Amino acid sequence: MDGAALLLAATPLPILIYYGLMYVEEHLISDLFGCLSSVWAIMATFFVLWGFPGFFFFPIMFGTIALGGYLEYGRSRHRWELVQGLVMTVVLIIVVIMLEAL
Repeated sequence: MDGAALLLAATPLPILIYYGLMYVEEHLISDLFGCLSSVWAIMATFFVLWGFPGFFFFPIMFGTIALGGYLEYGRSRHRWELVQGLVMTVVLIIVVIMLEAL
């Protein structure tokens, strides 16, 4: 079980590396929040193994990415950042509705 948990915890690493390199290159707030979201996903794997309820980890992860998109749009006015925030908000709403159904 521990090997499976480590494998599951390692799945956000490529996303963390991508957002980390993008942040170093462009210094966008949305990339920094992407890094935070990836770190949260890694920690969430271990928190669930330690007994924390898993239903609030995904909303926080998607909410963090959406917030980063909105903050970057407010700073730079790039429409792509607004689209990113809106898409992640829709995903967040869908995840919350699906979790409510459980």
